Amino acid sequence: MAAPALLPGNRFRAYRGAGSPLVYHFVCLATSITLTLTNSYEDATVADCDDPTGIPERRSVLTSRSWGGRIAGQIAADHLDEFRADATGDTAVPYQFRIDPKDGQGAGAWSGKVFVENFEITKSNNGIVAFTSQFRGDGPLAWGAWT
Repeated sequence: MAAPALLPGNRFRAYRGAGSPLVYHFVCLATSITLTLTNSYEDATVADCDDPTGIPERRSVLTSRSWGGRIAGQIAADHLDEFRADATGDTAVPYQFRIDPKDGQGAGAWSGKVFVENFEITKSNNGIVAFTSQFRGDGPLAWGAWT
């Protein structure tokens, strides 16, 4: 049996988009990235019309898709203004989450716009200031090649 090719952590990265034309910049100090895709369903209990005394079965119907996640790590002082603007703005911000395997198999990126639900900065024991940013996707999350 062949061993699986594991994806190193530095091969899953977050990028923040800005400008016109849109350019994505690496969120370089994000040491923890979570991207969550969620499907919501409505359920119905459906009887078998050919077996009226049979036990009905649940059927699920996809009603919506959503996505969100969080990024966390050490705060870069020269990017604090961007994070603060994202957290206080009322416009969704473009983000990209790249998968970049060494062998190129499965490479690509999810791209979409996010609203920041919360932004937290913290320090402990007079150490490096850290951040956590929880976000929710706004609109579709597209998968495709990145350049």
